[in-house]
Parts: sequence; C-alpha cells; structure tokens
Amino acid sequence: MTTHACEVQETVDNIRCRILLVDDEPHILSSLKRLLEDEDGIQVSTAESAEDGLKVLEAGPIDLVMSDMRMPGMDGAEFLTQVANRWSHTDRILLTGYSDVTSAMTAINSGRISQYLTKPWDDEDLIRRINDIISVRCLKEQNRRLIQIQEDQNRQLRELSEQQEKTIQLRTQELQQTADQLDLAYQDLKESYMQCVPLLSALADLNEKTKKGHAKRVAAIADLISAQMGLPVTEQRLIHISALVHDIGKIGIDQATLRKSPGEMSRGELAIYKQHSMLGESALMAFEPIQEAAYIVRCHHERFDGAGFPGKLVGEAIPLGARIVAVANDYDNLLLPHNFMGKALQDKEAYNVIVKESGKRYDPEVVTAFDYVYDQILEIHAKNMQVTLPVSKLKPGMVLSNDLVNHHGIVMLVTGRKLTEGLIEKLAQFEEAFATKLQVPVRHHDKEEQ
Repeated sequence: MTTHACEVQETVDNIRCRILLVDDEPHILSSLKRLLEDEDGIQVSTAESAEDGLKVLEAGPIDLVMSDMRMPGMDGAEFLTQVANRWSHTDRILLTGYSDVTSAMTAINSGRISQYLTKPWDDEDLIRRINDIISVRCLKEQNRRLIQIQEDQNRQLRELSEQQEKTIQLRTQELQQTADQLDLAYQDLKESYMQCVPLLSALADLNEKTKKGHAKRVAAIADLISAQMGLPVTEQRLIHISALVHDIGKIGIDQATLRKSPGEMSRGELAIYKQHSMLGESALMAFEPIQEAAYIVRCHHERFDGAGFPGKLVGEAIPLGARIVAVANDYDNLLLPHNFMGKALQDKEAYNVIVKESGKRYDPEVVTAFDYVYDQILEIHAKNMQVTLPVSKLKPGMVLSNDLVNHHGIVMLVTGRKLTEGLIEKLAQFEEAFATKLQVPVRHHDKEEQ
C-alpha cells in the first residue's frame, strides 16, 4: 500500500500543532487533512498504515496522533499503545466505528488515548476537540517554561549565595579575629566599651572604599538631631555609638556589590545587601554593653511607613535611635555615590529629599529636628567631607582627614597629622622608591589645587 508519510510540511514559526493522521483509507485521510489544514497553525502529516505512522514519529516531533481503529496488520489500539510507550508526550485520538466499542475500550486502557471519535465524525466537534488539546498543550508548555525559568533563577541565586557565603565567612572570620583582639585588650568591656567603638567604626570605614569618614559624619549629625529633640544624655550617647557602627555588617558584603546603588544591584545582590543590618546586629551582640545599639543598627533601614527592612516595622515600633540614624545616614549617603537615588546630590537636593520623605521614609518629628539643625549640619560637612589629593598637590598646613595607608596596608600617617614640607618630600620619595602613587585624604585644602 502506498504511504504518504513523506507529506510533512516545512516547519514554520507559527505552527501550533503537528498532527499525524493514520488510516488505511486514502479518502478519509484526504478529507481530514483538508479539514485540519484550514485551521491556522496546524501542520498535517499522513500515513496509510500503523507501520508507516511509526516511521513518521521516528523522523521528527509530532504533537497529536489521530488513528483509525481497524487497519490491516497492526490495528489502532496496538499502534496507539506503542505511541504511548515511546512518545508519552504525544496526545492520542482514536477514530472508530460504532461497532468497535470493545476495541475502543482496549485502546483507552492500553493506549491511554486522550479522546476517541466515532465515524462519521462531526467537523465542528472534531475541530473543537483538537483546539482543546492544543490549548492544554500550550498551557503545559508555558508552565514548563516558567518552571525552567524559575529553576534557572533559583540556581543562579544559589550560586550567588554560595559565593557570597564564602565571602561572608571570610569577613566574619576577620571580624571575629578583631573581636578576639578586643576581648584581650579590654578585659572589663563594661567600663571601657567606649574605647572599642571607634575601632569597630574604623573597621567599617576601611570596608567602605567610597565613603571615607561616613560613620563619623553620621554620628555628628545624629548628635545634633538627638540634642535638638531634648533626649537624655544617656540616650544621646547610645545613638552616637549606634551611628558610629551602623554599617559594621557591610564587612560581610562583597566590594563589587557595595560599589553599586540599590537600583543597580541584581535580585540576589540586593537580597544579600539587605542582610547587612542584621549582620551588624549579630556582630555587635557579642558586646553586652552595647546590645541596645545593636538593635538600633538592625533597624536603621526600617521606614516610618513600614516599607523598609529587615522587619517592615511601622512608625513608633521602630526604635527612636534607629529613626534618627536613618535620617542622618541617608542625608550623608545622598551626598555620596551609590545611594538609593543612584547619584550623588548637592546639599540642598539631599535636604529636599529628606523633607519630602517626611512621614514616608522618615519620622516627621526627626525631620523637624533635622530642619532646625540643618545649618550646623552644613558646617559639619564643610569641615569633614574627605578630599583625596595626589602628593604633587599637597601643601604644608593641610591636615589628614583619615589615616594614610600605603599599598602594603601599612599606616604611614595617622588622622589629624599636619603636613609639613619635610613630610611631603618623604611621601614623594616613597612614591619614587616603590613606583606607586599615593592618594592622600586631607581636610584643609585649596579648592583651586584639586
């Protein structure tokens, strides 16, 4: 018997379903093919025997097989059983006469057919059933793709988390070593804990490559706000400590992430970044005298409207110290790169952001106090915003705003050191001897020389 198995149309992008018709009666194949090819996106192949139908299936993907029941040689039930066993994702329809009900039941059980139709068929009913099968296949395919996308994203997130976990472990070990050294140096921490706070703050400051002096400025701004609000001296001191160490948790975050603004971070990076306030709390919990400060550190990214992190606290559920540190921290950050606005702002622009976000990001009472002391805050920034200059631009009388650390990690000059002609000359000699270039953080400088 002649086969039409080669009658496979060329695959195109808009094909919704590839259908194989198997029947030993050519006129039935012809009639079904004309009916189905009138439908958009359906590609039809035909075969006049079960054996030829298997060859078509072996040659390429088929979405739906429609087979007659009575055929010479292998009948439809046996054929569809093989299809079910070998191509389980291919849907199967049995076409049979009224007298073949028993055989149809066999095909339903062994061939696991999707549906069966009796001859003569109703064209509209046949098209409707096929479209129903196509719709279900499309939904399954969409679901499969979504699951694959989700699995890919989860895999990427796991890989990023594993990589970040190694970094965190390394940084945590470094922090633990520092904590151990502090335990040895200060045996009675309850009496001398104020001496260790600047050291922790310095650790965080070393980790913030683009924000030198940030913690000290935040503490100074928080001091002004808490004093303006008339808080007790003990509470002001607690807020000052919290501000100095508010970013200690960032020691566990990769530098490549810290050099991005939140809007530039990937989903995984942002998730890790948002852990830094909890990491900071964990790092400080070992120091019993400043555990209250640890909770302020945890909460300093909470928002007054409840949209912050990590706990989505609302209003006065956020510690007052954290509400104050939030304003001080965000104002200073807004003047620096990689903030939540995506770029460094001018003083007045940063001020406007704080005022505009009153009642949303920030406690209105804290913003009011911030407004009252804003002129003093400007003075703090005028004195303390760090500028780095090459050795060739240094002048006698300039004062170091931070420790000068060389490429070996050795402190060459400490914060507050006043530069002389002799010191500047020695720095130039060091650059020449080690073929390196120093960038010196200074507080007092001639703007024209920048």
